[in-house]
Amino acid sequence: MIEESVIKAVIEQTDIVRLVSEYVQLKKRGGRLLGLCPFHREKTPSFSVNPERGAYYCFGCHEGGSAVQFLMKMENLTFPEAIERLGERLGIEIVRTEGAQWRKRQAEKSREKQLIEVMSCAQAYFLKSLQGPGGERCMQYALGRGISKEMQQSFGLGFSPDSWDGLVNDLRHEHQSLEDARALGLVASRDSGGYYARFRNRLMFPVHNVRGDIIAFGGRILDKSETAKYINSPETEIYTKGDHLYGLYQAKMHITREHCAILVEGNVDVVMMHGYGFCHTVASMGTALTPKQANLLFRHTKKVYLMYDGDHAGRKAMYRALGILLGEDFEGLYAVELPKDDDPDSYLRTYGQAGMSDLIAHAKPLGMWCVQKKCADIMQNPPELRKAAFGELSELLHAFPDRLAQHHYLIEAARFLGQDERRLAVELGMNVESVPRETLESQRVSAEKSQFDAIEWCVVQMVLLSPERYEYFMNQHGIELLQEPALRVLLQEYSALENFDNTHEIIQGLSENSRKLYEKIICSEPDVDEENMEHWFNGAVAGLLKSWASREQMRINYELADAVKREDKAVINALLQRNQALVELMKSTQQERKYFWHHETA
Repeated sequence: MIEESVIKAVIEQTDIVRLVSEYVQLKKRGGRLLGLCPFHREKTPSFSVNPERGAYYCFGCHEGGSAVQFLMKMENLTFPEAIERLGERLGIEIVRTEGAQWRKRQAEKSREKQLIEVMSCAQAYFLKSLQGPGGERCMQYALGRGISKEMQQSFGLGFSPDSWDGLVNDLRHEHQSLEDARALGLVASRDSGGYYARFRNRLMFPVHNVRGDIIAFGGRILDKSETAKYINSPETEIYTKGDHLYGLYQAKMHITREHCAILVEGNVDVVMMHGYGFCHTVASMGTALTPKQANLLFRHTKKVYLMYDGDHAGRKAMYRALGILLGEDFEGLYAVELPKDDDPDSYLRTYGQAGMSDLIAHAKPLGMWCVQKKCADIMQNPPELRKAAFGELSELLHAFPDRLAQHHYLIEAARFLGQDERRLAVELGMNVESVPRETLESQRVSAEKSQFDAIEWCVVQMVLLSPERYEYFMNQHGIELLQEPALRVLLQEYSALENFDNTHEIIQGLSENSRKLYEKIICSEPDVDEENMEHWFNGAVAGLLKSWASREQMRINYELADAVKREDKAVINALLQRNQALVELMKSTQQERKYFWHHETA
């Protein structure tokens, strides 16, 4: 408990304008101050602060309150924690009801403050070294990696000189305990006595806690002859790797504004993402995601985009992260799939902000993405080697805490693998007997329509129900426009048939998977009313053409970058002509797309 008089003093003495200005750029208008609301995305300021009343209010999202409520929401604090934080700013001692627990906490806070001061002194040394004689090479290295000076300053990047004693002498000069520095992993003990610096000739990445205190460091090599690419602080009294997210201190306000977070693997990826405008990006400290990190994310947002490296290790990390994230009640989890040889850093340097925005826009639900990729892994193995992979699929499905969700993804896995779901359930050690057959059937049909892009499903349905629309679609090379493999296969098999008028012959001529899909599509109720069907269909096809053209442009950009490196002028010219043709194609379909999107949003 905190005394009521102390709470009152803290609230009365807190300058709400000064507090809010640390998070929001305020401009005076009349007797009020206005700014862009930190709690929702907006372009016109609707966030107002009344300094006389010590209150704030947003006319857009209707958030409001005193300085205490503002800090609670911005920093995800409880009321007592917010009072303590504001009291520290004012120099007001916050005394809670004393007891053994309270005294223990006070001792821990005192020790924590002492260690953080050592880290702050080390950070000051690294920043000073970056501006010193040897720092130019480090700064040029960072610039060469695409890390601008503004990005360096935003994340407090520094330089540890190639000196065994530099940091030791500096800490000694600042009257800091070298034994504390050793406990924090900044220095190490010499066998002959004394200490030496652990970080030497490295670009330094300070790690902040959510309050902004420096609690650890990561150092990246400048000299390739060094064996360890990274040296990181060990776990200490103030730092447990699995309890923190790199970049959260810099990203938290942007996460609140964007209503989502992007989760990547590495420190450099975070810095680069922020530099390109994706300032709601954090990283899991170069380790597998932990439940505490997932909870930390959940306290700041209910929607997460996972963007791990595009290689096999990155994919496996996505599988593991799914199970951890499902432990929290997130409203949305999405997978952003990078090309096989890319990480966020390399992708940004190749495709820039626009390419990354497009990639994020095409993110898929994480659960569905994981199940599909795991099934694809299974199909790549010969039958005799699939048993272990089936075990991994079973583990993945059992990660979903909801039984109906497990059955939904079981149906998806069965569809993708071309198996009966009940037989697959036995293979995976799952029990489906408790779910009625009709429930499974309704789940399967809804899964078909939700898994397949809704527009693609409706377009294929219209194509299969009308010879005229089929001819138009095929003239537009429509099969190439579809992204869902099963729909593509169905139309490829359908186009190879001789007689479209005889349903029996159609069914006989299709493979088992295509036949089942064909029957479901033609027996489903159309989602578009008859009056607008033709306009909708033409607009939808135009939209698919535009999406296909955008994907082609991304592929061309990738090839163009490679051709520029090789200085192959013939290939460069051919690719530029191809890109221009795609631009013209998108222009030609603009009017139909306008009608389509107007109809969809009406």
